Amino acid sequence: MDPLKILIVEDEPMIAETLSEMLELLEHEVLSVAESGEEAVMQLMDNEPDLLLLDIQLKGKMDGVELARLIRQKYRIPFIFTTAYADEETIARAKAEGPFGYIVKPYGVKDIMAAIEVAMSNYRLFEEISGNDPVAPMVHNENLYIKVDQRLVKIQQSDILFAEANGDYVVIKTLQDSFVIYSTLKNVVDRIDAPNFLQVHRSYLVNLDHIDDIEESSLSIAGKAIPVSRSKRSDLLSRIKTL
Repeated sequence: MDPLKILIVEDEPMIAETLSEMLELLEHEVLSVAESGEEAVMQLMDNEPDLLLLDIQLKGKMDGVELARLIRQKYRIPFIFTTAYADEETIARAKAEGPFGYIVKPYGVKDIMAAIEVAMSNYRLFEEISGNDPVAPMVHNENLYIKVDQRLVKIQQSDILFAEANGDYVVIKTLQDSFVIYSTLKNVVDRIDAPNFLQVHRSYLVNLDHIDDIEESSLSIAGKAIPVSRSKRSDLLSRIKTL
């Protein structure tokens, strides 16, 4: 692997120093060390690294998860989360930001090397598949590729039951599983090109083939009651066969 320019975001000086030494042993260049999310943002304005090593549990107003969200929105830089321990809620928030890798403390040189190689390989794969948009789901023919942790998971568009927007992420429910992605519903609507999908509410995109029943202001898919906007009801009824 070619040497990388790396920004370390770590609020424990001794850990940051040890990590810097490991990266230098691997012949990577440590651009700088930021001790807070705010400091990392300032450094990103001056120098853009090839990769960030980002502690999840940063002190200050901006923790590692919030910084990761900002990086996804404004920069095209892969990042790896580092953590010793985090509660389930924090881990869930971290996973939703789609990191390209994790390193669990304590770690060694081989752990760092493997995590970086996997992260950069995943990043290049996303660049190739998603048309230089490594953070968004990408349609390829009849398949939808969704980023889950450190890999791309392929699902059949026909297997999708519905997509539900919830704040700054979207839950995609399939016949077999559920996937959480950091995206907007509009982006999902734009990416899914199958004609049997319809956005029936500002927060819901549904697969018409999987609707079980329709009521006055809602429909049901796999036991899930989904609201139907008044403005979308006529469009919905025009897209299905009735007797």
